[in-house]
Amino acid sequence: MFIDLDETLAKQYIDATQTRAVLLDAENRARQYRGSMYWRTTKGREYLIKETAGIVKSLGARSPENEAIHAEFLTRKSATAERRKSLAAAMKRQERVNAALRLGRTPNVVVGLLNALEKAGIADHFMVIGTNALYAYETHAGVRFTGDIKATTDVDLLWDSRKYLSLVSNDPDFNERGLIGLLKKVDSSFAVLADESYRAANSCGYLVDLIKRRPPSLFDDHEKQQVQAVEDDFWAAKIVNMDWLLSSPKFRQVVVGINGGMAEMITVDPRAFVLFKLYMAGRDNRDPVKKPRDYAQARALYQLIRERLPHLAFERLHVFPVQVRQMLEGI
Repeated sequence: MFIDLDETLAKQYIDATQTRAVLLDAENRARQYRGSMYWRTTKGREYLIKETAGIVKSLGARSPENEAIHAEFLTRKSATAERRKSLAAAMKRQERVNAALRLGRTPNVVVGLLNALEKAGIADHFMVIGTNALYAYETHAGVRFTGDIKATTDVDLLWDSRKYLSLVSNDPDFNERGLIGLLKKVDSSFAVLADESYRAANSCGYLVDLIKRRPPSLFDDHEKQQVQAVEDDFWAAKIVNMDWLLSSPKFRQVVVGINGGMAEMITVDPRAFVLFKLYMAGRDNRDPVKKPRDYAQARALYQLIRERLPHLAFERLHVFPVQVRQMLEGI
């Protein structure tokens, strides 16, 4: 069902992940020195001005204290920018090694989408569910699933529509065009399908589906169905029992794309994946072609948890109904 990751690949993953973490830290530090700081003369007096994202603020008249603030800002801005540039180059080298060693197996589209959500500052509002989540689980355990249980040409993105907070982003493409605006930055050929507005496809036929929970009472459903009220953007499909996944612990893991790129995947707890796949495999109205695959994925991940992730006790996950948890007895 799975094999251990080669030691060379395991070491490369650790090295690349560490480089990525340091780069992210450098980017966070560099953001503290965004914008510019300069002197402006007004009515014969000089004032220290801080300008960030079009917002101009006066820090007061020239003084020894403000001169020190100005000098420190320029010094730290230059230093953090240089450090970020150096680490970005190091990360590019790590990505090339990732690709040369064929370390990554996550589809490039998925990695690109995850990075776009992260850069836009809205990643915590979404989870990758379905087959692609297996890339996060196998990476975490240092193994590779065998067979074709991960073969897929689509990614399911679960939007946590329970949060009524406005999704404010620093990405103009998202603010103006919604999720499809971000997706087009990954691949410009993506477009929302006319007859299936919850789904977008690119020129290669890869699909991105946006789904949300279906509240218990459809008569009291006031949740938004669009992340952004934008024409030609996704309309999320309402799916029953998504609350099981939304209420389960989140699972975060850095995954590697086929092209060597890296991104943090936010998905569901592995135990929740197993239980939900067993539930899907047991449904009478489930596509008969998909049932064996659901069960195979659940069984492979269940075995991985038992052998490599024993700290993840199924007895401690109580968000699923008893009748679903009892399905573990026959796996």
